[in-house]
Amino acid sequence: MNEDWTTKKVDKYVVVNKTLGQGAYGIVYRGFYQEDETKQVAVKTIKIATISDTPKMIELIKREIAILQKINHPNIVRLYDVARTNNYLYMFLEYCADGDLKDYMAKKEEKRLSELEAVIFIKHIVEGFKRLYKQKIIHRDIKPANILLHQGVAKITDFGFARVMDSEMNDPAYLSRLGSPLYMAPQILEGQPFSAKCDVWSVGVMFYELLYGRTPWSAENAYSLLENIKKQSLKFPPKPVRSQKIKELITLMLRVQEKDRISWEGVFEDPTIKIDEETIKENMKNILKEKDEISKSISLNKLYIDQNLVVGYLAKNPINTLENSNQQTLEASAEARSQSAKFSSQFDSDSNADIIMSNYKNEKKRRDAMLKYNNYFLFERNIAFFFNFVIQKIIKLQTKLQLANDNYFRLIYLIAKNQMVHLERVNQQLQRKDHDKFDKETWGRFLASQEYQKLISLISMDMKHSLDFYTEISKKCNIVQQEELVNGKATGPTSSLIKNFLSIQNNNFEANDTFHMLYRDIIVENLKNIKNLNSKETEINLLLLYLLICQNPYEEFKDINYDFNTFYEEIENLTLSEVQEKLQKKGQK
Repeated sequence: MNEDWTTKKVDKYVVVNKTLGQGAYGIVYRGFYQEDETKQVAVKTIKIATISDTPKMIELIKREIAILQKINHPNIVRLYDVARTNNYLYMFLEYCADGDLKDYMAKKEEKRLSELEAVIFIKHIVEGFKRLYKQKIIHRDIKPANILLHQGVAKITDFGFARVMDSEMNDPAYLSRLGSPLYMAPQILEGQPFSAKCDVWSVGVMFYELLYGRTPWSAENAYSLLENIKKQSLKFPPKPVRSQKIKELITLMLRVQEKDRISWEGVFEDPTIKIDEETIKENMKNILKEKDEISKSISLNKLYIDQNLVVGYLAKNPINTLENSNQQTLEASAEARSQSAKFSSQFDSDSNADIIMSNYKNEKKRRDAMLKYNNYFLFERNIAFFFNFVIQKIIKLQTKLQLANDNYFRLIYLIAKNQMVHLERVNQQLQRKDHDKFDKETWGRFLASQEYQKLISLISMDMKHSLDFYTEISKKCNIVQQEELVNGKATGPTSSLIKNFLSIQNNNFEANDTFHMLYRDIIVENLKNIKNLNSKETEINLLLLYLLICQNPYEEFKDINYDFNTFYEEIENLTLSEVQEKLQKKGQK
């Protein structure tokens, strides 16, 4: 295509001169259905003149089309249609709005992901490979640039080098040497027979890269890379700290000899990848057997926190992420559809072509703004759950802390209420039809988006769980306070404290001055009590740090793109001296 074109009609689609990327062959442009501009597609264009004399290339393209036509899975980019003109072959694919995994990593401060986020990405990818394995398909070009992102779901793309296996998936066969060398299995690099385990290797290399910000081996050329793989054993850096089970899985995925490498069946069943629903159900059953309501509530809260402490861009369970999200993405407001009808009827006029290009630029700005809104609310939500995390730490350490019963329950009650205050504030903001912080039109679009629906569902679930926990803590705290008053233990300042405390012990989550005063004073008092223990245990010193953060969380969590997973991962692996250094920086000696 000449560079000076703006739009081009191909069958029922309009292709726009807006490059999205480049595949194994051909350029990928943006496009949309002629009848509805809001139904967007990615258009892979292949110049026929460049492939007509290359039978191998024609075979690869035919193979890619055949493979994609028989796959429909939420973690694999879909092929909608194929068309051919005199000069070009067009493949109309699912449009993914949020870039690729390579770019996602590049935006991270350390150019790597937290362990939890990396595992979630790999789970998405493995779900896609379950379908490929069932269809006896190998990909041969897995790398971060070939994992696209759309509304919290990771999707495998670019099947230009893929093929259906004639033999069994784990039986090595002589196949073409295709792929990206850095992620290629050593058998492919060496020109030896290989099986579906070549993709296990590639995913293993990518998994390592997600965790450490670099691939396990590198070199200037394929020959040197193969030599390095053979001569240099797989090593895991001491920092960042990664769990042993993750390192063990990657080690199995990166066995140099295929016969020693874990199969896809083994990956699918690995505890890191497999969602152990039976264990979760058994844990829930055991918790519900507990007689003491406060113990039951604490256990249920811990179970919820273990699963939902941090929520980010990615959906944690790829299979449960609205399998019809692609169709929902294609749907838009009636106003947008009526506008696009005007464009499609005259799409080839210069003025309307300019309007379409302008619309794309504006839509990119709106999409970025909506992701910013989404990040803002997730940021506030994750701060709320930091408070819950601290409560779990206090409960766990109480046998060592030996805080006075009344003081202990006042502390966890106030932190629990502060969590509810934060969640209620998020909930109220999400219910507004107009928002004073955000652009009116973009906010309206956000309210109609899938991100908003997911947020509403998440916050509703969070609030229900957190309110249940808060209610049980409140009941117990009330009993303890009343006992103090009845038994005459509370006199003078303590009596005044209890009366103030009882005045804010309710389900009003709009914090007043009395709440803020009590919250500050009780945390300060407990900081002194814990500090006076002069403990040399890392966990207890960490609790001091967490309570200091509770006083002003925005001093620690400064940016809406803050990586909470990395925060927990790094802080929980600090040594005693590193914790004490952080405490000194916060003015605690």
